[in-house]
Amino acid sequence: MLKEGLFWAALGRPSEVMPFLRGKLLSNGVSGGRREYLEYLLDDLEGFYERVSWDGELQERHWRALRSFHRDMVSVLF
Repeated sequence: MLKEGLFWAALGRPSEVMPFLRGKLLSNGVSGGRREYLEYLLDDLEGFYERVSWDGELQERHWRALRSFHRDMVSVLF
């Protein structure tokens, strides 16, 4: 899901994937502090997607950042 969002962001449409990601990830029964941290990560991810859309192209640094987001979200969810 995160990779697809990155492609949408590179196409200049970062806001189209965030409602889907928020709905999927926040409906997994995460609660308390973990939910708050996940919401923080999603806000940060949204800003990242917006910055990628401004660049207009994908670079290696974007892929590294995406792997970092993935790692952080997995640690919160599991």
